[in-house]
Amino acid sequence: KHSNNNMKNFFLACLVVTSVISVTESRKIKRIVTKTSDFAGAGTDKGANYLVVANDWPALFQESNMKTCSLGNSACFISDLDDTSRNDREQGKLDIFEGTLLRGCNNFTFSNDVEFIRVTKDTEDDWTFDWIYLEFSDFTHVYCGLQTSPNTINNTTSPLTIMCKNQVY
Repeated sequence: KHSNNNMKNFFLACLVVTSVISVTESRKIKRIVTKTSDFAGAGTDKGANYLVVANDWPALFQESNMKTCSLGNSACFISDLDDTSRNDREQGKLDIFEGTLLRGCNNFTFSNDVEFIRVTKDTEDDWTFDWIYLEFSDFTHVYCGLQTSPNTINNTTSPLTIMCKNQVY
């Protein structure tokens, strides 16, 4: 009987550990949705760079991370987010980016909530957008936008830091 209790406790502990692991690993970025503003000249044919940063971002500046250029679980980077298979970032349109388009953020697991996104552009071609929206594998969402929407960015206004708000549905 003592052996049965130990076995039950062992299986219960395994179940709890498995549940905790699956919860902590499930906050992965699945897609990024952007909304280009709805007025003439808002769209762009060029991509943009995204640095998605969690609320433990001071860890990015720890000496050990700076020496190795490590972003750890505090941030991920997308270089030139652009879907070359279609004409994205058009006036008034929603664009959904997922999978390998997300590059360094594809299935990236954050250790904390996302606090802000830094958007940069390397070209003079303006892009004016209303908001950026992140969707995670645990069905949570993060809305990122400025109070002074719409937001215009090009290589002279870069970088643009956009605060984010976590939402659960």
